[in-house]
Amino acid sequence: MGSRRTLIVIVAVVVGLLSAFALFTYIGGIEDTANDKVERVEIFKIVQDIPKGTFGDEAFAQGLIEPDIISKEYLPATAITDPRQIEGLVAIADLSANQVVVGNQFVSQAESLSSFSSLLQNNEVAITISVDQVKGVASLLVPGDFVNILVNSDLVGTPSVYSRPARFLYQKVQILAVGQDRKLEPGETAVTNPDGTPVASGISSGLITFAVPAEAAQRIASVAGSDFYLTLVPKDYQPTPLPPLDVGAPLPGESPGQVTPYGPDGRPPS
Repeated sequence: MGSRRTLIVIVAVVVGLLSAFALFTYIGGIEDTANDKVERVEIFKIVQDIPKGTFGDEAFAQGLIEPDIISKEYLPATAITDPRQIEGLVAIADLSANQVVVGNQFVSQAESLSSFSSLLQNNEVAITISVDQVKGVASLLVPGDFVNILVNSDLVGTPSVYSRPARFLYQKVQILAVGQDRKLEPGETAVTNPDGTPVASGISSGLITFAVPAEAAQRIASVAGSDFYLTLVPKDYQPTPLPPLDVGAPLPGESPGQVTPYGPDGRPPS
């Protein structure tokens, strides 16, 4: 009786294996038939990441780009068909692996140089003001920093220690350039000397260029250049509306609720 059961089990296993094989073969045949009907074309694929600025012919020589085959239905319209199409051209950005190489990924060296206007967003304009070291945070400002723009106005009427009260024209304004040193775009690195120090532009750092909407530029241009005063703020600074100074009120150091710039308890430890 035991031998009979064993034989039945063996037969069942064999039948199962044969059925699975037959199904696998059948499915494989369907896939082969489908693949035979799909037109396949040769493309060039990025097999290793290509840094921005790499020449196309160098990418091929270094094995960063290799030929491959894909279904024609997935072929990008601008895919290159010959390595010579990107010879002498440079990668316009960092290119990731497993992409099909297309023509607009490589441009001439002249086109790869970012224009200054490309740093402007959402219909912004660039406007420049001139400040001295005292009013420009001791020339410590760099492209990409944010500043508050204060303006001085002449005091009329009641005598006060505030001879030229300052008011906030705008808060958290981004600096686009200092002198001719511009804000770097993502992926760009600053030009440095052999010792690693930044290459100075040789232009006065008192020239500060902002990226602002046109209406804001109109207001900035309406203020006398000598009346600007900049304060540096951190990137996480939260702008808060501040009213004009009450020039007749006691000075902060005379007020129990103020005393220090940070409140009666002083500046908290960092």
